[in-house]
Amino acid sequence: MRLSPHVWSAVACVCAAAACESQSVPIPRIGARGDTSALAEEAPVAAAAPPTTAAPESTPAAVPPAPTGPLPSPPPTAPPEDDPGPPPAGCAVTRDGEGFFRRTTPEGTYVGYVPASYTGAPMRLFVGLHGCGDDAYNFATWGVAPYDTRAAQDWIGISVEDRLGPGRCWSQSEDDVVLAAIEDISRCFWVHRQKIVLGGFSSGGELAYGLGLRQASRFAGLLIECSTASEAGDVEALAQAAAWKLPVAHVAHVGDSVFPIATVRADWTKLTARGIPVATREVAGGHDGTAGDWAGWLLPRMKTWRTP
Repeated sequence: MRLSPHVWSAVACVCAAAACESQSVPIPRIGARGDTSALAEEAPVAAAAPPTTAAPESTPAAVPPAPTGPLPSPPPTAPPEDDPGPPPAGCAVTRDGEGFFRRTTPEGTYVGYVPASYTGAPMRLFVGLHGCGDDAYNFATWGVAPYDTRAAQDWIGISVEDRLGPGRCWSQSEDDVVLAAIEDISRCFWVHRQKIVLGGFSSGGELAYGLGLRQASRFAGLLIECSTASEAGDVEALAQAAAWKLPVAHVAHVGDSVFPIATVRADWTKLTARGIPVATREVAGGHDGTAGDWAGWLLPRMKTWRTP
């Protein structure tokens, strides 16, 4: 069929319009599976987000340089406060030719010795307890104020008599006899109450251990010759209950048949295990006290002792 010229003209116009439209609106291409390049080209572009301002980084604190010289010394520790107690009221004593005197308390008697070095200022006190068969005066001359060091002695010494009299053995129920003697001598002379040391030989050493550990706050330390702590009671319990771990100096004679050295050593082990510092010395000999033990080793050890 032949078309009229007018129809051909209309078709040409339609085709021209279609061609123009095809130039302005592209036809999307679908690529192979997984190929999204065509879709990406045609996807609408989202509006750009406004630029964000990064948070300012914090500046780390300056680290001081490591010291290159020696570290500074710690501040010095203040020495323990000195508290000698109040001055004494004073009392009258009558000395014998050797300088010893005797006084009586409500609980018993004691023998005292005040050295020439005493000037009225507070002074250390040593309280000695004799053994069985001995007496206060005799023990004062060889244990409390030994002759060889008496002239240079720098402590007041007292030797307390057993409640039952000379020659008797001490019991653990006689604390009051000893404490009464300390109180009395402190009224006569200025005894430094932080520097009271207790000690004894044999039976006296037993009571020194018992009283010293039971009332440790009263004493600066213990001096013991030929004795043992176990005769005073349960060593571990006494040491554990002590108000403070006061020092002990103990001389033992290895041939002592009254206090076998094995027992003495076992007691030392128990005391140190409970924190009691024990300085020990073992020498030859039997159950006999010597002035040399006291003057040469025991008494010098108390020079720096004091209660806290």
